[in-house]
Amino acid sequence: MSKELKLDLDHSKKYVVACSFGPDSMALLSATLKNHLKIVVAHVNYHKRDISNFEQASLTKFCNENNIKIEVLDTANLEVSGNFQEWARETRYKFFKNVVEKHNAIGVLVAHQEDDVIETYKMQKNRKNLVKYWGIREENNILGVKVIRPLLGYSKQELLEYDISNKIPYSIDESNLTDHYSRNKVRHSVVEKLTKEERKNIILELKNKQKIEQKFVPKISYKKFAKMSYENIVRFIDFYMTKHNEHRDLSAKFIEEIQKSFATNANISFKITEHVTLSKMYDDVEVTDLENFYAYELVVNKKAMNKFLKIDFSMGAEDRGIKDEDFPLIVRNVNPKDRVKVKDYFVEVRRQFINWKMPTHLRKMWPGIYNKNNELIYVPRYRKDFVDNHKSILKIDLTKIRNK
Repeated sequence: MSKELKLDLDHSKKYVVACSFGPDSMALLSATLKNHLKIVVAHVNYHKRDISNFEQASLTKFCNENNIKIEVLDTANLEVSGNFQEWARETRYKFFKNVVEKHNAIGVLVAHQEDDVIETYKMQKNRKNLVKYWGIREENNILGVKVIRPLLGYSKQELLEYDISNKIPYSIDESNLTDHYSRNKVRHSVVEKLTKEERKNIILELKNKQKIEQKFVPKISYKKFAKMSYENIVRFIDFYMTKHNEHRDLSAKFIEEIQKSFATNANISFKITEHVTLSKMYDDVEVTDLENFYAYELVVNKKAMNKFLKIDFSMGAEDRGIKDEDFPLIVRNVNPKDRVKVKDYFVEVRRQFINWKMPTHLRKMWPGIYNKNNELIYVPRYRKDFVDNHKSILKIDLTKIRNK
């Protein structure tokens, strides 16, 4: 392979390099130096192995010799709670986030490589669960920090050869040599035995699978949701959170609370993060981003438009009960407590929404048409897959409201 590693990164930005002193992260650190990037190194010492202090000292020496700022988290005095791997991951990324903010960096660079991608893909297939992303993302957000993985196109062997060729110091984590963890079993029994052609075919298969299955729909039937396992519910919610750079650890207790509430309520919502909500509306369960809800007001003489509404009453709107003397019209988020005339009597819009079985998030955005005297005179009817047969044009793009 080439003695150089190409990094497609912005030279005007600063990055935090997550470095354990293993061969992969040291190859990444060396490559950032050769590419003249602005960096800060972040290292976590878990004191789990005899050489942990040696690795910290060796990495610190390398950074000092190359005039690199290094931040170290020593976990010796931190209390471990629950599963160590989960605790270590959360501790690590909280530390990375602090370093990113302290040094005004764009994000953290992590040295995941092609072997990690294949291992993850193989494990995903073996588990046969709902997958939010096949393999490993080049970029995502973890605990509020942007994570960038610029080495996914290089194999572990290529990075090791790079270290040797460029005389880069590193140490080997002996725990990776055992089959104690399921990932290690996949690594030693499958990935390390693959030929170059087999690796190439697996990566091609993975990319093709991503193209086919990455069309995520944030809405499913309640019947399907009720049969989902804890792991698949977490993936269903986490897929949406990842897409919108949100994060929350979803405990089994929290998911159980959601399941019980959904089983006994026709309509109920759970706030997952500040912006993301999981709602059950009659027969459906949907995850939505509340940040996209906004107040709007359109003045309509004949035509008007916003990001999800298109109105054209240039040929009249008598077919909606709207008369010429009602103009100019005001179209805005309808107040559910307002009353609208239906045949010969008035009814609250809230009651209309209930009768139509309208999802909660749509109610926040649904338009009401008010006349020049600010009287509500028309509310578009909601139905699933509704086809508007009116001659006047009032189109509502539900995909924009649902933020798919």
